[in-house]
Amino acid sequence: MLLVTFYGCNKKDVDPVHYFYSIALTFENQSGDNLVTGIPYSEKEQRIPYSEYTRTAWAENGIELLTAELKTIKDENGEDAILLDGMTWEHVSPIITQKLVCPYIFGDNNEHVLVSYWEELPDSKHTCTGFTLDGKEYPISKDNITGIYEVKIVLE
Repeated sequence: MLLVTFYGCNKKDVDPVHYFYSIALTFENQSGDNLVTGIPYSEKEQRIPYSEYTRTAWAENGIELLTAELKTIKDENGEDAILLDGMTWEHVSPIITQKLVCPYIFGDNNEHVLVSYWEELPDSKHTCTGFTLDGKEYPISKDNITGIYEVKIVLE
């Protein structure tokens, strides 16, 4: 009797592709003051406590989106920024929608809608092609060192 065992037959044991959606947002008032500076956060982890904001986020087409707590970072110019992080498996979501309530930054308790637009590229890569806050479009740039997209928002 011959016993043959196959492991991983017809499929390679490959980890799924992860797509990360990272955008650093700087917020300024009309006077040029950075509105992120001074927001309470954990010194050790740079995380903003949930008591300072509420946030919901989802991907387009039923793609599962995992998110992390908001963090404070320095952008490419050394400005205080909030980092929005998200991740999907296997597929690039063309649209990531997030709703954010943060009185410290916006000066109100209203829900603000942040939408980022993404395009899949060859070789399991993707790029951010647009960003809006409450329907207003803002230019995006990319930090060449970290690969994080950056958006500067001047609130009225």
